[in-house]
Amino acid sequence: MDKENISFLSQLIKSLEEAESNLEKAYKKGDIENFNKSKRIMLRIQKEISDIIK
Repeated sequence: MDKENISFLSQLIKSLEEAESNLEKAYKKGDIENFNKSKRIMLRIQKEISDIIK
């Protein structure tokens, strides 16, 4: 894996951590709209990570 992919994966992981935090906050507030938005973001990031490591 080259440095560019490693750097991109690092950015994706940070984004995933932020989305997870937002998901938790939305859940605690009962904010369904932001919960679903965070969930979609997390799923998209997970797919991107999966595509890179394959």
